[in-house]
Amino acid sequence: MSIQDFNLNLPFPDVFPAVWAKEISPCDFMMFRNLDHFRYEVSHIKQKKADNCGMSYDKALNMLLMGKTDFPESEQESIRDLVRSNLHKRGLLTHEVYENFRYTNDGTQVDFDVGKYANGEPDCVMSPSRQYIDFFYELYINISYAHYVTNSQVRRNVAKLLATVEELERQHIYIKVTLLLPITSVCSNRERSDYMATIPLFSHKERKSVGMMSSVVNDRLLRKFFFAVLENLYDNNLNTSYGNAKNLEGTMNIGDEFDEVKFFETVQQTVGV
Repeated sequence: MSIQDFNLNLPFPDVFPAVWAKEISPCDFMMFRNLDHFRYEVSHIKQKKADNCGMSYDKALNMLLMGKTDFPESEQESIRDLVRSNLHKRGLLTHEVYENFRYTNDGTQVDFDVGKYANGEPDCVMSPSRQYIDFFYELYINISYAHYVTNSQVRRNVAKLLATVEELERQHIYIKVTLLLPITSVCSNRERSDYMATIPLFSHKERKSVGMMSSVVNDRLLRKFFFAVLENLYDNNLNTSYGNAKNLEGTMNIGDEFDEVKFFETVQQTVGV
């Protein structure tokens, strides 16, 4: 399958907010199955100006395929500590979340009741002293941001976001992350002039990595790989500006200033905690 083979006439999935169909429809809708699918497709195309964004297409592609980032770990950890401190100051984090939690029989480690085990009783796994209920939240990250937003700001937002997600998941609120790129007026001389792409990035219980996500969500994804996708898809019909950034209701734009406290509280309220 190539970029040209995509069925761009697909309707939005039912799980998407209904308002999107009014905000950017009809449009050419390019739905990638997952990150591996996106990696495969962009590894079979090239960008016209391969050295744009201060890095060659081949080098950026290698980083994407390997899940590597040039985001220093020390900076990631500093941002993570700041996020935790801010959440704790607002009373959103406590130190006893897992304090009394032993391990259940579906965990990676078990704590045996030796007496029952010696007697051959099957119920030899200790129950947790605190019961947890799993909650699930769908997060749509809009990577359609203005050209003046710096890559350093995007990376900082990524680190703050994932540090916040980490703390939410400690409280059994699991986050599914989907990337989306809505663009208006991307092309001319075609039936539709707007475009949207989606990439499922993390499932609810998949481990979220700052390194992996920042290798994806940065200027090299938006301004290199998607520029290459649009060039191959629209060819001479592509507008020279590559279209206009578009915000959608119910999404978090990764180019906007990220407020970890507001996001944390919004997620809690949404899932009913």
